[in-house]
This record gives sequence, C-alpha cells and structure tokens, in this order.
Amino acid sequence: MRSLAVAGIALILVAFVLFLGTCGRSGDDTPPTTTTTSTTSTTSTTTTSTTTTLDPLSLGTLPPVEGIGSPKLGTSSSVTTVGLDTVYFGMTVADAQVAAGSRFTPITPTGPCYLVTPDDAPEGITFWIVDGTVERVDIDTDEITTRSGAGIGDTEDRITDMFGERIQSSPLPDGSGNLLAFVPRDEADKAYRVMFQTDGEKVVRLWSGRLPWVGKLGTCGDR
Repeated sequence: MRSLAVAGIALILVAFVLFLGTCGRSGDDTPPTTTTTSTTSTTSTTTTSTTTTLDPLSLGTLPPVEGIGSPKLGTSSSVTTVGLDTVYFGMTVADAQVAAGSRFTPITPTGPCYLVTPDDAPEGITFWIVDGTVERVDIDTDEITTRSGAGIGDTEDRITDMFGERIQSSPLPDGSGNLLAFVPRDEADKAYRVMFQTDGEKVVRLWSGRLPWVGKLGTCGDR
C-alpha cells in the first residue's frame, strides 16, 4: 500500500511540472510579439530671400507747387518739336507741372539731370529735367502720337512718306534698328528734334526735345 501511495504522489508531481511548462503559452504556439517604437526627428530649414529695392526716399521729391489745376495731358495729347501739348521745352519744372495740371514724381534720383513722370496723365510719358528745366519728353505708349499722327507701331516707310526730306535716318549703334530724326526747316527750331526709334521695320519708341539731350540714346545722366 505504501509503494502505491508513493507512485501516486510521483505521478501528481510530473503532471504539475507539465502544467507549469504550458501555462505561459497561447493556444496556437505563436511566439510573443515584440513592439518596437521608433521616433523620427525632422529638421526644418527656413530659407530667407532678400530682395533689394530702390528706396523711394533716395529719389527725392519736388517742392510743392501752387496753382495746379485739373489734368491737361491725356491720350489726345500730341508731341511736337517744342514739347507735349502745353508743356514746352525750356519751362522750369514748377511751370511745367502747372502747365500739365499734375504733380511730377521723380523716377531717378534728383540732381542736375533726372527723369519724372506726371501723376495725373496716361502711362508712358517721361520728362527729362536738366538743370531745372524740361528738355525732353519720351513716349512709350502708342496712344500718344505727333501732331501729324505718327507714333509707335508705324512703319519706317510711313514715317518717311509723311515727312519726306526732313527725316534723317541712321542705324543704331547696336544694329538693332534705325533712328529717324525729324529736323525742322525753320531756323528758329534748329535746336529741336522729334526722334523715332525703330526695330528696322516699325517704330518702337518716340521722343522729342532740344539738343543735345534729344540726340542721346543713353540715360539722363550721360552728359
């Protein structure tokens, strides 16, 4: 009887050990899953671009002018050898503003020679101010022509047909076209010109003024 009891206890111990070996497993014998957490670090780079613009204060301003009435320059204005409508070459910058019915704003730094545009006028009008007086007007719009109707977009042939022998033609230094100069017949107007710059076929720019400034292809500061 005693040997049977010992055998029974031994059997129970074996069963208990087997139980401990299986209780930590799942039913499908799948190995435990290990979860790994990864952290990604992102570095942001900020690019700063610097844009250089001309400080309006560096252009200067013109003194206030009294007596400026309503605007007088428009698309019906016409270029002549002596000016643009009521603005004549030789006028002081103050008188020219009154004549134009508009304040002028410098677009290059003020000095012995600088450029201005009228505030109350179509775009494409630029006056040259030299030693305090208006000496030239540049036209960069096809809406304003000469009194005869010549302007940007006209062919070289049309310009020469309109003015005949009063047109003196010369090639541009860079070979990009020609310069057609209208030279007045009157002795009193011998210092004045109307200039048509072409691309070899059509007028692309138009200006008028007094010598020597009207003959310059460079900037206002080129004396």
